[in-house]
Amino acid sequence: MPPLNDDKPKELSVGVTTTLQMPPPSDGKLKEPSEGVTMTLDSDDVTPRLPVKPTWILYSSVLLGFILSTQYGWSTSQLNLRKFNNEKDCNARPVAPGTCIMFSGHTKSQWTVVVNAWIVGGMIGALSVGRFADRFGRKRVLTYTCAFIVSGAIIQAAVSNIWAFAFGRLLAGIASGAVTGSLGTYINEVSPPHLRSRLGVVLHSGIAVGIVLVATTHFYMDFHSGWRYIAAFPIVLAAIFLALSPFIMVESPVWLLLHGRREEAEEVLARLFGKENVPAAIEWIKPKRK
Repeated sequence: MPPLNDDKPKELSVGVTTTLQMPPPSDGKLKEPSEGVTMTLDSDDVTPRLPVKPTWILYSSVLLGFILSTQYGWSTSQLNLRKFNNEKDCNARPVAPGTCIMFSGHTKSQWTVVVNAWIVGGMIGALSVGRFADRFGRKRVLTYTCAFIVSGAIIQAAVSNIWAFAFGRLLAGIASGAVTGSLGTYINEVSPPHLRSRLGVVLHSGIAVGIVLVATTHFYMDFHSGWRYIAAFPIVLAAIFLALSPFIMVESPVWLLLHGRREEAEEVLARLFGKENVPAAIEWIKPKRK
């Protein structure tokens, strides 16, 4: 196509600093206005090119959630050692030494109750935690969950009655369900948009790590009272959380805003992203008007 007998291409000015080249019309005739077209965007519509860099407090808050989520994986597989429950060994009379070392001689139905008590507890915890998290806060509910972790672990490690052990498993299940029901929300609410997907894997990563860790104990905790040490280990997880969370874990700024505590929410956002980024962070988390 031959070049058009026309002046130089006109410019399209976007905002204050951005300039785009606009080619002349295909028919060779310029439309009014003859001096070009200017389009200005509202500053609220401009998205920052570089994502906000969070502080270490974000990662420490998420890491403490990871520690609690390992309790779920730990409880899932803590009873999977063959010496704890082998139907043939447990049904033998007398029970051979070194076999069926958990509640020697227990029946299949008793063991079924023990295993499923944790599942029932998980259902209770997951279904009820939302109401408490909305009322008391995400961080506080995770803290309360430690009471169930500790009490469940103490009962399981100390008792000599299988039904009492099952009750301890129930409490541990409530804790597991509560953590899985609230931790994902917490991580989403403290994370910036560009990191939510990456940090969202923390919950299930913690579960997987817990499963692997407890499986390794089955190689060296297969003696008569080894199961008690395995049952007690979640106390360590809860203790780490309780010791560190007051200092290196923040409450959800979304929850604070929803409860009219804007000043506290801004303080939390300043710890997470720096004072200079608080206005931008408020825009991420504030409720959208319809």
